[in-house]
Amino acid sequence: MVIDDEQALLLLVKNILEPEGYKVSLATDGQSGLALMAKEQPDLILLDIKMPGLDGFQVLDIIRQRSNIPVIMLTGVVDRNTLSKFLNIGADDYITKPFNPDVLVARIKAKLRRAWR
Repeated sequence: MVIDDEQALLLLVKNILEPEGYKVSLATDGQSGLALMAKEQPDLILLDIKMPGLDGFQVLDIIRQRSNIPVIMLTGVVDRNTLSKFLNIGADDYITKPFNPDVLVARIKAKLRRAWR
């Protein structure tokens, strides 16, 4: 599942992951992402930081209250303090935008491999 307010990024990630065999659900804001998460029970979430309404910090906090699902932050923020804060509050990893599609797929595979053990 991908939660990001940038429509172009959502479609890009979907176009990268679907040929790899992943079913990709998309949400354009935190609130709809949380509702979709409850409905679909995804195996992993890619989550943006800066979104209208609930931001990535708030969404991650709610996800951690409900689930141990792997969460990879997809972010344009490269500030080490912000990135370390995400890891400290429960993110499993982060990928900075723009990203290499091969790195995105590799990190997703690594997180899912560990989650399915």
